[in-house]
Amino acid sequence: MKRISIFLLFIAGIIGFSCEDYLDKQPDDMLTIDAVFTTRLEVEKYLANVYSYLPDPAEPYANLTPTSDEGDFVWTTIGANNINTGNWGPTSIPYDRYSFYYKAIRAASVYINQVERCIECDGVTPGINIRTKAEARALRAYYYFLLLEQYGPVVILTNAIPVDATSAETLRPRNSYDECVKYIVDELDLAAKDLPSTIPNVIDYGRMDKRATMAIKARVLLYAASPLFNGNNQDYADFKNSDGKALMTNTYDANKWKLAADAAKAVIDMMPGGLYKKFTSNGDLDPFASYRDVFIDRWNSEVIWGRPSANTNKWTIHAAPRQMKGWNGLAITQQMVDAYHMANGKRINDAGSGYIETGLSTSDTKFTKTLDWNMYLNREPRFYVSVLYNHDTWVFSGASGTPIQLYATGASGKNGSHDHSKTGYLLTKFVSPNSDVPNNRYTQQSWIYFRLAEMYLNYAEALNEHSPNNADIAKYINLVRERAGIPALPTGLTQSEMRERIRHERRIELAFEEHRLYDVRRWKIAQETQGGPMYGMNISKGTSFTDIEFYERSIFETRVFDKKHYFWPIPQSEIDRNKQMMQNPGW
Repeated sequence: MKRISIFLLFIAGIIGFSCEDYLDKQPDDMLTIDAVFTTRLEVEKYLANVYSYLPDPAEPYANLTPTSDEGDFVWTTIGANNINTGNWGPTSIPYDRYSFYYKAIRAASVYINQVERCIECDGVTPGINIRTKAEARALRAYYYFLLLEQYGPVVILTNAIPVDATSAETLRPRNSYDECVKYIVDELDLAAKDLPSTIPNVIDYGRMDKRATMAIKARVLLYAASPLFNGNNQDYADFKNSDGKALMTNTYDANKWKLAADAAKAVIDMMPGGLYKKFTSNGDLDPFASYRDVFIDRWNSEVIWGRPSANTNKWTIHAAPRQMKGWNGLAITQQMVDAYHMANGKRINDAGSGYIETGLSTSDTKFTKTLDWNMYLNREPRFYVSVLYNHDTWVFSGASGTPIQLYATGASGKNGSHDHSKTGYLLTKFVSPNSDVPNNRYTQQSWIYFRLAEMYLNYAEALNEHSPNNADIAKYINLVRERAGIPALPTGLTQSEMRERIRHERRIELAFEEHRLYDVRRWKIAQETQGGPMYGMNISKGTSFTDIEFYERSIFETRVFDKKHYFWPIPQSEIDRNKQMMQNPGW
């Protein structure tokens, strides 16, 4: 079969569908099955359609960061505001992807069941039908996981349901969470058998390979082992189907942590080269460039699987301040700013951290300059990659170096611009220093779904629960910290102390990559972290860089997070359509 660039797999874009009848027998936009699966070109198009449902978190309006304590996206938070204030429900669901992913699942199932009919395909490239069938199988498993993490237990529709099934035949009760996990893992294992270990040709990067399926499996099993899903006998004892079938297990299973650890280690063992690093002209590790360029240098050695065509141009213009002709829109909370370590690896409240809350700096340092607020001095390199603060300079290498004015009357401030950050910060992670917003010239970038640093953190977390004091726990956390340019963890940590350290390291290393909102849920701490006051600087104050009133911690929003918010509600239209479908607790 003639190779087609993976970029073509996304040209169809993401197309919205109604919730109604998404499992009906024949998609309206399909040719007949016979016409599609006897022609090589149509088969390629159909597989492209299966890929086209993959989310694009580089699209600011779709990214879920502002629903967590990491951020507040000014231009994009109509849905997030409803979530954060508790103003949503089964008939009005922000970021609702329920029917969308079932469309993807149906498309994948059709491909899996029909592709081997394409004699022309296999005649041109022997074995191509088996390989692409495995790609579709892995994609289907991933779409089920995306449903599972957002909505909890869902209905698993297997190949036993034919493409010409009636709508009534698809109306089934929900499977249990453990059944969903087993199905996803089994499907990933089955797909992996017929996939190459890695994609050998750049033109095909972004397609499913064995390593990608293993990474998905590792994340699925980590979630399944976590407190929300593993022996949670407090919150979901009554979460059952109408026939009394329990949808969540109430029995803790320590072996789930071992399965998660083993799955993550299997991916790690496939990538002996380690984390992506860059070095100075003297041969020294450059932590700033290393972390920044993981997200800039396409298909670098840390990437396991990503989306080759991502809307990073739009992300960059939303992130850029008005002074750089941007939209001033991607804000970071004070909670996230405070989370970053100091350069010595300590947290801001630790003894000996060197943190200074107030006052203006009096000299330049490697990352800061005179008159920067002392709060931002001597922080770890990942902070300077990710956070744009008042008096900082924009990341574009060709920028003038003019300090960014986020105070009230400043050019990018509340009263100086027709839009503004509500926190007094902007987000610069994922922004290339070669992207020139004023002249509309951008670096081509991908969006990374899975990368090696996550596998290190997944492995350490699972191992700490399964085998406390195992030397690999500190080893892999310290590898992440080393690349970040901060010292190793202290020795002699207890299991609970190490657990807290691992969680904090995830918060920083994986910030703004759509992990945080699900991490705090699976750890059962979301009511502590996602509800209550959210802080930033006092954006209503300040007439100059030296006006200290701007630097007062201020509440920009008080958020609501109730127990029912651990899962999104099932759309009411689906509850009405399928009388066997149980709504999520509390909704």
